Parts: sequence; C-alpha cells; structure tokens
Amino acid sequence: MNKVDLRLLSEYGETKNLFIKDSEIEECRDLQDICNLWNKDDKEYVEGEKFKDKYIEKCIKEGDLPPIKGAKVEFYKIKSIYLKDNEKLIGFLEVYHGYPSLNSFFLSTFVINPKYQKNGYAQEVIEYISKEVKNLDYERICIGVYLKNWKALRFWTKAGFDKILGIYGDKNYSENTYAFIGLEKRLV
Repeated sequence: MNKVDLRLLSEYGETKNLFIKDSEIEECRDLQDICNLWNKDDKEYVEGEKFKDKYIEKCIKEGDLPPIKGAKVEFYKIKSIYLKDNEKLIGFLEVYHGYPSLNSFFLSTFVINPKYQKNGYAQEVIEYISKEVKNLDYERICIGVYLKNWKALRFWTKAGFDKILGIYGDKNYSENTYAFIGLEKRLV
C-alpha cells in the first residue's frame, strides 16, 4: 500500500448498540462537553494538559495531524459515537490513516462520556475499528497511552494492544513529568 492507495474508514458504521460517523461542525459543542468531562476528572493529571477550548472545532476544520513530514488532513478523521436506541452522543475518537507507517492505523484519542463507561461500548468500538481497518488492508492499529493513565493501560492491553513500540516523553518520573507508551495491536 502506498500513500495514494490509503483507504479510509467509511463515513458511517454500526455495531450492535452504536453508530459511528464522521463528526460534523454542528456537533462541536456536544463533543467539547465530552472533552470537558475528561478535563474535569483527570486528563491534566495523566497527560499534563487539558483539552484546549475549541479543540473539537479545530480538529473538525483543520485536523490534528501527526508530527510527520507530508501529513495530510484527508488522512485524519474525528468520529462521533452515538447510542442507537436513543441517538445520544456518548463519545468520539480521532484517527489517522497511514501512521506511523503506511500499513498502520493510528488511534490518537478515544473518549467515552464517563456516564456511559463500563457498559461495553468502548470494546464494541475497538472491535468495530479493528474489523474495519483490517478490511482496509491495514496490518496494525497503534496508540499512545500515558503511563499515569492506569485505567487506559488496563483497557488497551485487555483489548489486544500487547506489543510495545516504545516509551516516549520525560526520562524521569515526578508529579510534573509525563511519558507515554506506544502500543500496537496486530491485525494479520
């Protein structure tokens, strides 16, 4: 697969309980509210910073591209996650196709409203994404998880992200230093 052959997730998909669709500018306020719920709880503690104001609006309009030469907004997507039964927006994910290598699919942010956590919805999304990107001929899904985010580390390793790509960030631990671990789930 070369850059021109990168295939993208479809605009809309469904699981048993959810539908997942490309985010739209009209959803900015509700999506930003979900960001703010995570900000309120512990995002700053585990990552060193909160979501910025208008983060979602910027992502929808400009993308949040990886730090690579030639990164293009058309390979970035932010996806909204809704419950099927009542069409309630419960979360979102940000993805980039073809990073850190062309055969990779990168999941950069994945947030479920705390009110809807522990219902299996996150696992449902990961199963859906894994199946979809495998069908698009990607060989792996990559993520970065902050080391202070133990809840996320447990979730991702249980979801099959079991290969360590590396540890990045500050070299020494302290209350004011941050590092993350790159994890991979093989799809082949």
